[in-house]
Amino acid sequence: MESMKHPISMIPFANMAPYRLLDEPQGCEWVCLTPRESSTALRDGRVLAAALPVGDLPDLAATVDFLGEFGIAAAGAVGSVLLFSDRPFEQMAAPACVRLTDQSSSSVRLLYLLLGYRHGFDHIPYLARAGEDANGEMLIGDEALVRNARGDSPYVIDLAAEWFRTHGLPFVFARWVIRRDAPQEVRSAMLEWLDRLRCRDDELAIASAAAEAERLGLSTEMMTRYLRGMKRILGPQELKGQELFLEELKRHGRHPLFTKATERAS
Repeated sequence: MESMKHPISMIPFANMAPYRLLDEPQGCEWVCLTPRESSTALRDGRVLAAALPVGDLPDLAATVDFLGEFGIAAAGAVGSVLLFSDRPFEQMAAPACVRLTDQSSSSVRLLYLLLGYRHGFDHIPYLARAGEDANGEMLIGDEALVRNARGDSPYVIDLAAEWFRTHGLPFVFARWVIRRDAPQEVRSAMLEWLDRLRCRDDELAIASAAAEAERLGLSTEMMTRYLRGMKRILGPQELKGQELFLEELKRHGRHPLFTKATERAS
């Protein structure tokens, strides 16, 4: 009888395609989860490892260890963490309202910081009420790629590019982590799997582009450029960007980040 495999979160977005092309680490199996779901599953112990959104690292600092210096990062435009807007970013302040992705709290935190830098943290746009038109809509992952390709938004703000313009550092979206109580065999399998990516990173990005492009109805050229444009093996600049993001969240964060519609003055 085949032994039970260990559950590992795998985000189904195109940006993880080079990782998926390696197949599953030995003795493990993928569990398909969004970034936000991955954080919750990791916290609850329903998965043992994940590409954890960086904004969720503080809440899980006592629970997980980094698996080397692997993740998802971009030095400049990333193309899949976008704010689609009816006005320039310079005008996206209260009383304007925004609709936010429910797939990643990390990207929402990034948007909050960028808007705060631009307009002051007392002038963050409101959350749009249900059924209300929004001045901006934030999308991530495949949804952002497809919407951007349609070209139907007057303004598209790439949040990684905005971060780079502000700080001159890459933005790290996710880090591969493992629960501290995971069996050693899982830790070893994950590290071996990630080392294989290190040796074949660019090859895997190119090889996975055509299938991802067909799945999303995009051009292979565009998808190849997208996958090759991000960093999966993080260096000193990426790690500085990650540290700065977490410092800025600690400095400027509040709860809630965006005012809910029900809290808004009539």
